[in-house]
Amino acid sequence: MNDEAAKFWSDFEAETGEKVQARAIGTYFEPGDERGVWGLLILTDASFRFKHLPSENWISALFKSHRNAPSPSRAIDIVVPRAEISSLDEPRRGPLARLFGPVFPRFTLAWEGGARRETFAADPSSDLLRGLREAAGR
Repeated sequence: MNDEAAKFWSDFEAETGEKVQARAIGTYFEPGDERGVWGLLILTDASFRFKHLPSENWISALFKSHRNAPSPSRAIDIVVPRAEISSLDEPRRGPLARLFGPVFPRFTLAWEGGARRETFAADPSSDLLRGLREAAGR
C-alpha cells in the first residue's frame, strides 16, 4: 500500500474511532440509477459504510480507470451501525450470470428493522461480503 493510501486508512480509523475489518471497491445504486456510484465499501468493528469522495485523489483515480461514468459532485457517506443490520440479500448467480453478468455481484443490505434497504456491488475478492454475512447473522 502506498503512503497516501496508508495515511487515508490511518486517518479514517482515527476520525471514526473504528477499526477497519474489510474494505472493497464497489458501487452504490441509488434508487432508479442503474449505473451506480463508485466508492469504497468499508466494514469496521462497529459499522458498514459506503464512502464516495468527489475529489481528485487516489480513490477517484481508481474509479476513473474502472469506468468512464460521470461522478456525482457531492460526497455520499452511508453509515449503517452493525447492530442494526437486519438482513443481507445476495441473489444467486448461475454460471451464465458469472460469465456474462457484472463482475461485481450486487447485494441488498437492510437495516433499521428492514425499514431501510440499499443495493450495492462489491469486489468479490475482498472479505467484505463474508463480514457482512456474519454481521447479518448468516
